[in-house]
Order: sequence, then C-alpha cells, then structure tokens
Amino acid sequence: MKHLKNKWTIIAGFLFMLSACAKKEELTDKTYYARVLVEVAALPGTPALELRYQGQKIGDLPLRQPGTTVEAGTNIKLTVYVKGTNQLVADTLLNLKRNELSTYKVAYNKELGISGWISSNAVQQDSLSVQFLNNLGDFYKAYPAYDLCIFYFDYNTGELGDAHLGIPEFQKIKLSSPAILLPYYFGDKAQDQANIFVGKLKDRATGQFITMPSSGQDFFVLPQVYGGGKLHF
Repeated sequence: MKHLKNKWTIIAGFLFMLSACAKKEELTDKTYYARVLVEVAALPGTPALELRYQGQKIGDLPLRQPGTTVEAGTNIKLTVYVKGTNQLVADTLLNLKRNELSTYKVAYNKELGISGWISSNAVQQDSLSVQFLNNLGDFYKAYPAYDLCIFYFDYNTGELGDAHLGIPEFQKIKLSSPAILLPYYFGDKAQDQANIFVGKLKDRATGQFITMPSSGQDFFVLPQVYGGGKLHF
C-alpha cells in the first residue's frame, strides 16, 4: 500500500511539473504591444512617404498621436519609403518594450540630398531646438569653405554677442544634425525678454563674415518662436 502511495505521489509531482512548464511556455509566447509615432519635417519637395514595420506597411506618414500599435520586441526594423516605391528614405532597429511609445521624425528632399532621421526630442520651455537647412545659392560657391556662426542681441549693450555656437564647414552640410539648443530667455526669465539670435557666415580663408547680396548685411535673423519650440531654418 505504501509503495502504491509513493507511486501516486511521483505521478502527481510529474503532472504538476508539466503544468508549470505549460504555463511558463504560455507566458513566454504571449504577444505584447507598443506604439510608434513618426513625424515628417516640413521641407519643400517632400513626396508622400509610408512606414513599414518588419517589412510590412503599417501606414502613410505622418503617424500622429496617439501613434500606431505594433508588436513589441527586440531588433525590430522600422523603415520609411517613398510611398508606393522601394526608394528607401530612412531605417533603424528598435527595441520596443511593452506599452512603450517611441517617437521619430524623418526628413527627405531628393534635390537637396536630405534623407534620414532628425531629432524629435521634447524641448524645454526655456529653450529652442534649431536645425539649419543649407539651401544657399550660387553666390556662395565663390567661398570654398565657410562656417555658420550664431550670435545673440545683448539688451544691455545693444550689440551682438558671440553665442559660441554654430556649424563648422557649413558648405558641406545639407540639414544639420544634431539640433542646436539655444536659450530662449535673455538674462532674468522674470523679465520675459526673449533672446534674439542671428546667423553669420564666416569665410574660413579670410576670417571675415560674408556680406549677403540679398540684404547687404553680414547677418540674418533667426525667426522667433516661443520657448519649447523647434525651428528648421
């Protein structure tokens, strides 16, 4: 009788182990979901674009809030193509976690040679995120090398101060990346004085700033937007 009891104990234990393994396998095979949101930079000449996830089209761009639901997982390939073609614009590998929202921004202009991802991170209210698009005309081809330098208007002196920011060898740049972060407020934030920024092009050969034929000035004013904003110029 004791032998029979031990036998049933072994069988019960074996069945319990099978049940535990089955439950563990069910949990492992369970599918989790995340969301992706993809914006498109407002560049001239950008055609209609589409987004593919693991090779399958999931929508036309832009994909706005709340984003599109996709399977979560590791080494997931996200690609952007010109709509209805196999012309690749941008791609990346994702590692999406359960219920995660991933946000991206793509830029494309074939004529200007722009194709790829650009920064889409949130911007704090006391800052501006700026990216520069170099679409300068033939006049600037007379300068083989030039830098973009950023200055700000100093309310205290009434003069332009060097922000010590910019892009070296700007003639080689189409769309600057990463974005340049600029402070929105000048001095005391309580005074609500917004910074005024200007750009200058410096000839690397002479160290002199280039006078622009359209204005007769050696600077251009960056458009003012509210803090926490993104600017493509």
